[in-house]
Amino acid sequence: MVGEVPNGFDQIDRAVAAALQVNGRATWGAIARVLDIPERTVSRRGQRLLEDGTVRVSTYMDVSRVAHARGVLLRLRTDFHCVHDAAAVLAHRDDASSVSILEGSGDIAALLLPADADAHNRLLFHDLPSIKGVQSFGVGTVTKMHRSGYDWNAGGLSDDQVALLTSGMTSSETTPKSAPVSLDAADRHLVELLERDGRASLAALAADSGLSLQTTRRKMEALFHQGVLHVRTEVPAELFGFQLEAMMWIQTPAGLIDELGRALGSHHNVRFCAASTGRNSLLIDTLFADEEELYAFQTGVIGRFPTAEIAESRVVLTAVRRGPLIVLDQPERLTAG
Repeated sequence: MVGEVPNGFDQIDRAVAAALQVNGRATWGAIARVLDIPERTVSRRGQRLLEDGTVRVSTYMDVSRVAHARGVLLRLRTDFHCVHDAAAVLAHRDDASSVSILEGSGDIAALLLPADADAHNRLLFHDLPSIKGVQSFGVGTVTKMHRSGYDWNAGGLSDDQVALLTSGMTSSETTPKSAPVSLDAADRHLVELLERDGRASLAALAADSGLSLQTTRRKMEALFHQGVLHVRTEVPAELFGFQLEAMMWIQTPAGLIDELGRALGSHHNVRFCAASTGRNSLLIDTLFADEEELYAFQTGVIGRFPTAEIAESRVVLTAVRRGPLIVLDQPERLTAG
């Protein structure tokens, strides 16, 4: 769904942002060819979007590929006046992947990725109880990701344009995922550099890491091909007409969880979808133009599965962290002028 462009932006800005979300490491020349816009225009608009923080390109490291990490879906209830501070504490954790403040009284939802059993126990028995203002919390272990967030895009480009932008990108889809990937110190340094700037050139990465261009290229290709790294581009949902974010906890019989998860995980309005332990079968994070579209999704998409029940639905008031990016710490992204 693509609505009106917010003040201060135009269709070219939105097209360039959409292209960067599809492939955050695409060159300005490649984007210009796909969009049929002069390269100088694409470069100028793209640099502005990056420099003012409207679009932020980073990388997402799948810690389950390098350690025995387990995703933890967290609900935290705090004293109302402590909710922002508590959310900030969670967002600044090294194992935080997503943190949101929900409508309600001091309600927070988060996805954390503790690296091992010790970190998991420390989170539950020490870290969470020590956060100021915490009243209660509940957790569920992620059993399957149907959409992880980095693999969602806001739309605005045709299928052919998406195919051109992703042509040649290394893929982890055919790579066996049984054994964890071992990273050396140079790999980890490259991961850190790319988290800070997902568009960093090979030359810049080689210079910063002290590696040769050939070694840097080889390590980069391996990290992406093995599924350790994924390019992740954050764009303002408002730029694409999404004004409302909502999270939903869904219950369905065990035999239908996978079918429902695959269906919701591929839906354009669903940014995140995971199955987990606990009282609910699935958690989804969704984006809509307005309340009417949210209602249509609940009744017409989830509603077509007769055994699926929305156990709870909450509007997201504030996105605090998305992937490696602390959203709350950024200046207002969509302003006129």
